Amino acid sequence: MKAKLFFASIFLLSSLQTIFSQEYHPMLNNSSWLLYDMVSCCRPSQEASIEPGIDVVIGSYTYKQFIDPFPSLDSNFNVINTVYIREDVAERKVYKIVNGVDFLLYDFNLENSSVISQYGNTFTAIVDYITVNNGSRKRITLKSSEEYCGQNLTMIWIEGVGSDKHPFYPEHNMYNVCSAGGGVMVNTRCSFQNGEHVYGNANCSNTIELGVNDEPFSNQKVTFSPNPFTTALTIQSENAFSDSTLKLYNSVGQLVREMTNQSGKAIVLNKENLNNGLYFIQLFEKGKLIKSSKVLVE
Repeated sequence: MKAKLFFASIFLLSSLQTIFSQEYHPMLNNSSWLLYDMVSCCRPSQEASIEPGIDVVIGSYTYKQFIDPFPSLDSNFNVINTVYIREDVAERKVYKIVNGVDFLLYDFNLENSSVISQYGNTFTAIVDYITVNNGSRKRITLKSSEEYCGQNLTMIWIEGVGSDKHPFYPEHNMYNVCSAGGGVMVNTRCSFQNGEHVYGNANCSNTIELGVNDEPFSNQKVTFSPNPFTTALTIQSENAFSDSTLKLYNSVGQLVREMTNQSGKAIVLNKENLNNGLYFIQLFEKGKLIKSSKVLVE
């Protein structure tokens, strides 16, 4: 009898473990993120949020359209701050539109020693589970087979969160191993789903309530044009700027221009003695970051 109970217990535990391992936490569940960027050599971190996306039908799929507070540049140096993401919950995969086609962003089916090819590299998965604010989530650490500057490239994926770096660009900090100054880094401070704090710092709820929802500007209302620019860049807003500050950093994170006490519906940044190249702009309203962008000077 005891033997039967013992084997029954083993079977039950095994079944529960299988059920637990099969549970999946979707990433796109009215999700929002609080991110911060920094350059370790030159300036403190700045926070910005990704608000919940809106549904957009493209082809045969429905995507979530997000506005990225830390935009990137495409191969033609056009600023990209709109991102389209979809999730196949049944397949446990997340896709992003890149150059008009689906790109596999995350595959949460990966297990220990699984191999995946992305971003021109081959990665091997190391899988474990971490505790988040409402339970346990699968964590996948990917390490490249090829070394760069004597180190393996690394990405960390977290089920239901995305990445511990940028949720839409998990490779964002990957090549910083080759930068003596650390490079420009973006990290996920917190993530939320349906208004619930899922991942990150315990103070994130207060940060979101007091630091994001009351911002007078949204990412859609502030524009930078032309980009690239040769003589002057105009920053315009539907809302008038008041006591605003513009900070311009070069590609290695050094502050090269600061314009304070800016008011009105437009701010003009003249090229003057700026060298040609890529720059990072941060725009503050009464000390609070309201917009960041990358611009190219030609």
